[in-house]
Amino acid sequence: MTMSEFVERTGFQPLSFEYEKIEEAYYSFDGDKDAFCRVFVEADGEKKIYQARAAEIDRLNGKILELDKAVKKDGEEYEKRIADLQAQLDRELEWKPCEDCGTKMSQDRYESLLANCTVWSGDPHIMSVEEAKQLVAEEFGFAMDRIEIITTVHTYEVNKHQQLRKAAAYTRQPLYDATDWNYVRFNVRGAGCTWSYEMVNGELETYCC
Repeated sequence: MTMSEFVERTGFQPLSFEYEKIEEAYYSFDGDKDAFCRVFVEADGEKKIYQARAAEIDRLNGKILELDKAVKKDGEEYEKRIADLQAQLDRELEWKPCEDCGTKMSQDRYESLLANCTVWSGDPHIMSVEEAKQLVAEEFGFAMDRIEIITTVHTYEVNKHQQLRKAAAYTRQPLYDATDWNYVRFNVRGAGCTWSYEMVNGELETYCC
């Protein structure tokens, strides 16, 4: 009996591996294909196959969950091992904050300025790009068309071999409240290079990275 003959007589379309078992049962059945298919239908053979199929799906899902747990556990252990090795390496290299590179204003000071830098409306006085460029040009004599306002700053760490790495990144808007209470991070483009600066409370600071 072919699968198409079985489907025609029962109205049930088994999967290929399921039909292999049906065919085995048919070969050991004492009767012809019509009788076999009639018994299959009367005995709810389709329902039994669906139940077996559902049980197999549950078994496979259980295996997948077990594998997912094992992979996750291995991944967590691997990440922990990497973190431990990185911590050991950091201690060996003696990383420490670098005062000569990156921003010259701490994030706490910047946030304090942001909180206190208010105008009569009560809004923080965040300068526009053009306002910040004009302030820098007036204070330090740079040409406005060569000034670029930068809104991301970093702190750095240095190790015992004088190698640098970024420690933290902050987003900062240019702020102004008074001549001695302000902040702008900017670059000045030259003919063949770019210089990096910060205006920190009216003082010009070199920004190195």
